[in-house]
Amino acid sequence: MKHLKFSHAAENGVFWMLILLGTLGFLSLFSAGRQAIQTGGGKIKALAEGRSHKTSEGFRPICSVSHGRKQVALTFDISGDLKELPGLNQVPKILEENQVKASFFVSGEWAAEYPEHIRELSDKGHDIGSMGQSGGSMNGLTTKIRQDEISQAHVCLEQLTSQEINLFRPAKGEYDDSLITSVCAMGYYPIGWDVDSQDWKDYGAFAIQKQVLENEELKNGSIIRFHCGSKYTAQSLADIIDGLKTSGYELVPLSQMIHKEQYHLDEQGRQIKNEG
Repeated sequence: MKHLKFSHAAENGVFWMLILLGTLGFLSLFSAGRQAIQTGGGKIKALAEGRSHKTSEGFRPICSVSHGRKQVALTFDISGDLKELPGLNQVPKILEENQVKASFFVSGEWAAEYPEHIRELSDKGHDIGSMGQSGGSMNGLTTKIRQDEISQAHVCLEQLTSQEINLFRPAKGEYDDSLITSVCAMGYYPIGWDVDSQDWKDYGAFAIQKQVLENEELKNGSIIRFHCGSKYTAQSLADIIDGLKTSGYELVPLSQMIHKEQYHLDEQGRQIKNEG
């Protein structure tokens, strides 16, 4: 009898295990299906709005903007230990003194660790953009993991700011066709740059100024990239702002400069408004 009771219990255990596995499988499929529907909906929305990032050289992020206004956008990547970011407090102060609004890209993890800094930047009118939850390279990750990275950061950044978070910059500028299409499908504008300050090389303030102000790529609609954690960025910033203004450029955040719909990109990632 003991043997029969054991068998009966075992059969019940197997039965409920199958039920559990079946339920988990259904939930997994449901989640994947919902995510696929959401992503598909995002692709349809992007197509309906005439947003195309496909070029003859593959998919590209927005690296500059073609329009009739003499504008450029200053962008800053933030990551790392707060104690190692000497420019984090200085850069916003210099921007405020020169009445300039910029765009800051952060990871969800960094924002969660230093929420007061994100709120302050947002409250002062600067764009807040995403670099994903971890802020690391997304090369080699599956589409689902990439989407999860972007979604987690999205929730975090929208909770900390009063902004609509829709700007995304791939960490270190590393991307592939799949990442760009995923970003666009999730309602984001993938952002690159055409002028790199190369402040991360730590060659000094004058070298950074020269790299930006004498850059052969500098033009109307340029997106200029800096890092808040670089040693000499803050020291060079005021002179760069002055030089750009002297050359007739208006400095605006990305949200005011990029085209939001009906556009395409050329091979260099220059955003061009569709005709008609």
